[in-house]
Amino acid sequence: MVYLDSNVFVYAVTHDPARYGKAKKAIAFLRSIEEGEIEGATSFLTWDELIWVVWKLEGRDAGVRSGEALLRLDNLAILPVNFSVMHKAQELIERYQLKPRDSIHVASALMGGEKEIISDDAELDIVREIKRRSLN
Repeated sequence: MVYLDSNVFVYAVTHDPARYGKAKKAIAFLRSIEEGEIEGATSFLTWDELIWVVWKLEGRDAGVRSGEALLRLDNLAILPVNFSVMHKAQELIERYQLKPRDSIHVASALMGGEKEIISDDAELDIVREIKRRSLN
Protein backbone atom coordinates (compact mmCIF):
# COMPACT_ATOMS: atom_id res chain seq x y z
CA MET A 1 0.00 0.00 0.00
CA VAL A 2 1.16 3.53 -0.70
CA TYR A 3 0.19 6.78 0.99
CA LEU A 4 -0.84 9.72 -1.20
CA ASP A 5 -0.13 13.26 -0.03
CA SER A 6 -2.83 15.85 -0.68
CA ASN A 7 -0.82 17.41 -3.52
CA VAL A 8 -1.47 14.30 -5.63
CA PHE A 9 -5.20 15.02 -5.50
CA VAL A 10 -4.72 18.77 -5.96
CA TYR A 11 -2.63 18.29 -9.11
CA ALA A 12 -5.17 15.83 -10.50
CA VAL A 13 -8.05 18.28 -10.01
CA THR A 14 -6.53 21.70 -10.66
CA HIS A 15 -4.01 21.19 -13.48
CA ASP A 16 -4.42 20.23 -17.12
CA PRO A 17 -2.76 16.80 -17.63
CA ALA A 18 -2.01 17.68 -21.26
CA ARG A 19 0.16 20.58 -20.10
CA TYR A 20 1.46 19.45 -16.71
CA GLY A 21 3.29 16.15 -16.33
CA LYS A 22 2.66 16.09 -12.59
CA ALA A 23 -1.10 16.25 -13.17
CA LYS A 24 -0.87 13.41 -15.68
CA LYS A 25 1.13 11.31 -13.21
CA ALA A 26 -1.25 12.13 -10.34
CA ILE A 27 -4.25 11.07 -12.42
CA ALA A 28 -2.44 7.85 -13.36
CA PHE A 29 -1.83 7.04 -9.66
CA LEU A 30 -5.47 7.69 -8.81
CA ARG A 31 -6.67 5.53 -11.71
CA SER A 32 -4.36 2.71 -10.61
CA ILE A 33 -5.89 2.88 -7.15
CA GLU A 34 -9.46 3.04 -8.40
CA GLU A 35 -8.84 0.04 -10.68
CA GLY A 36 -7.33 -1.93 -7.80
CA GLU A 37 -3.83 -2.15 -9.27
CA ILE A 38 -2.36 -0.29 -6.30
CA GLU A 39 -3.66 -0.13 -2.74
CA GLY A 40 -3.73 3.49 -1.65
CA ALA A 41 -4.30 5.46 1.50
CA THR A 42 -4.50 9.09 2.51
CA SER A 43 -5.57 11.09 5.54
CA PHE A 44 -8.82 12.85 6.29
CA LEU A 45 -6.61 15.95 6.27
CA THR A 46 -6.39 15.50 2.49
CA TRP A 47 -10.15 16.02 2.18
CA ASP A 48 -9.81 19.38 3.94
CA GLU A 49 -6.79 20.50 1.91
CA LEU A 50 -8.30 19.45 -1.43
CA ILE A 51 -11.60 21.22 -0.86
CA TRP A 52 -9.88 24.38 0.37
CA VAL A 53 -7.47 24.67 -2.57
CA VAL A 54 -10.12 23.95 -5.20
CA TRP A 55 -12.56 26.32 -3.45
CA LYS A 56 -9.99 29.14 -3.58
CA LEU A 57 -9.11 28.49 -7.23
CA GLU A 58 -12.42 27.46 -8.76
CA GLY A 59 -15.15 28.36 -6.28
CA ARG A 60 -17.11 26.74 -3.50
CA ASP A 61 -19.14 24.33 -5.62
CA ALA A 62 -16.06 22.95 -7.37
CA GLY A 63 -14.37 22.50 -3.99
CA VAL A 64 -17.32 20.61 -2.57
CA ARG A 65 -17.48 18.36 -5.68
CA SER A 66 -13.79 17.56 -5.38
CA GLY A 67 -14.23 16.51 -1.74
CA GLU A 68 -17.16 14.31 -2.68
CA ALA A 69 -15.14 12.69 -5.48
CA LEU A 70 -12.29 11.94 -3.07
CA LEU A 71 -14.68 10.24 -0.64
CA ARG A 72 -16.10 8.10 -3.46
CA LEU A 73 -12.74 6.95 -4.85
CA ASP A 74 -12.73 3.15 -4.87
CA ASN A 75 -9.91 1.27 -3.15
CA LEU A 76 -8.66 4.32 -1.26
CA ALA A 77 -8.35 3.99 2.51
CA ILE A 78 -8.87 7.27 4.32
CA LEU A 79 -6.97 7.20 7.58
CA PRO A 80 -8.19 9.04 10.67
CA VAL A 81 -6.32 11.86 12.33
CA ASN A 82 -6.45 10.96 16.00
CA PHE A 83 -4.38 11.62 19.11
CA SER A 84 -1.83 8.93 18.21
CA VAL A 85 -1.29 10.46 14.78
CA MET A 86 -0.94 13.93 16.27
CA HIS A 87 1.54 12.68 18.87
CA LYS A 88 3.61 11.12 16.08
CA ALA A 89 3.29 14.36 14.06
CA GLN A 90 4.66 16.27 17.05
CA GLU A 91 7.66 13.93 17.20
CA LEU A 92 8.28 14.37 13.46
CA ILE A 93 7.99 18.15 13.58
CA GLU A 94 10.53 18.28 16.38
CA ARG A 95 12.93 15.80 14.76
CA TYR A 96 12.80 17.05 11.16
CA GLN A 97 11.42 20.61 11.39
CA LEU A 98 8.61 19.70 8.98
CA LYS A 99 5.67 21.99 8.34
CA PRO A 100 2.66 21.05 10.50
CA ARG A 101 0.51 19.60 7.69
CA ASP A 102 3.46 17.67 6.25
CA SER A 103 4.12 16.16 9.68
CA ILE A 104 0.46 15.10 9.93
CA HIS A 105 0.60 13.42 6.53
CA VAL A 106 3.83 11.57 7.33
CA ALA A 107 2.51 10.57 10.75
CA SER A 108 -0.73 9.32 9.18
CA ALA A 109 1.24 7.25 6.71
CA LEU A 110 3.52 5.78 9.37
CA MET A 111 0.72 5.06 11.82
CA GLY A 112 -1.18 3.40 8.97
CA GLY A 113 1.77 1.10 8.34
CA GLU A 114 2.85 2.74 5.10
CA LYS A 115 6.49 2.67 4.02
CA GLU A 116 6.15 4.95 0.99
CA ILE A 117 4.53 8.32 0.34
CA ILE A 118 3.75 9.79 -3.06
CA SER A 119 4.30 13.51 -2.70
CA ASP A 120 5.66 16.49 -4.55
CA ASP A 121 7.11 17.85 -1.29
CA ALA A 122 10.87 17.31 -1.55
CA GLU A 123 11.32 18.39 2.07
CA LEU A 124 9.93 14.97 3.06
CA ASP A 125 13.14 13.38 1.76
CA ILE A 126 14.81 14.03 5.11
CA VAL A 127 12.37 11.75 6.94
CA ARG A 128 14.22 8.47 7.41
CA GLU A 129 11.15 6.46 8.39
CA ILE A 130 9.45 6.71 5.00
CA LYS A 131 10.45 6.79 1.33
CA ARG A 132 9.07 9.58 -0.85
CA ARG A 133 8.17 8.95 -4.48
CA SER A 134 7.90 12.12 -6.56
CA LEU A 135 5.31 13.00 -9.18
CA ASN A 136 8.17 13.71 -11.62
